[in-house]
Formats: sequence, C-alpha cells, structure tokens
Amino acid sequence: MIKKLQLSNLFWISLAINYLFAIIVVYAFLTVPDTIFDIENPEHALAAFKLTYVRAVIVALVLIAYPIVLFKSQKYITLFTVGLTAWVVALYIDDNLVLYRLIEYPSRGLVVFLQAVRPIVIACLIWMSFELTFKNYKKH
Repeated sequence: MIKKLQLSNLFWISLAINYLFAIIVVYAFLTVPDTIFDIENPEHALAAFKLTYVRAVIVALVLIAYPIVLFKSQKYITLFTVGLTAWVVALYIDDNLVLYRLIEYPSRGLVVFLQAVRPIVIACLIWMSFELTFKNYKKH
C-alpha cells in the first residue's frame, strides 16, 4: 500500500518527524502544571484553555485522521496537508505575536525544546505539501 503512493523517503521522514513532534506536544499539553498559568487573569485563563484543550484535541484528531486520509484518498490528502500546514503556520505566527505575550512559559525543559524545533516541523510540513502537490500535478 505504501509503495502504491510513490512518495519519497524524505516525505516519510518528514511525516515521522511531524508525528513525533505532535505526540510530544500532546504529552506536554496534558502534563502542563497548573502553576504555569495565572488563572486570576481572564485573558491568561482563556489563552491557557485555548492552548491546552482546544489544540490538544485538534492535534489528537489530526494524528488519527492523517493516515486514514493518506491511505484512503490520494485526492484529498494534498488538500488536508496544505490546510494543516497553513493552520500550523498561522498558529506559529499567532503564538509569536499574541500568545507568548500573555503566557509565560518555563525557560527550560520540554517547552523550550518544542519551541525550538517548531520551525523544523513547519519546514517538514511545507515539504510534504510540495511533494503531494507536485505528485498530483504530474498525474494530470
């Protein structure tokens, strides 16, 4: 089934990097200590809720849905991947412009690692989008 897709090794490596990152992110979301967030501040509490619960659920759903779409529909996997890439880039911009001013993260540990490797994950998603787009373009 994987050979039928005719995707490069770099695509599969990028997919593995993204999956590893997403699993670590979900783990980090679920194990964030309550003391990090200032619940007294309503903006801080809303940002913490958005960060922890909404994103964790979306990331978990994407982890489940991506392989299903990848192996079931070559037509929609490109749209799914490009949409996912756009969402991740928008989150990265939103986090840097807004969220990081509202929430103070620990200056070491898993959070710092995740913030540091996020551009690599975005580059992997962009590669996956390009490869799927051009693979599907060759067929037409």
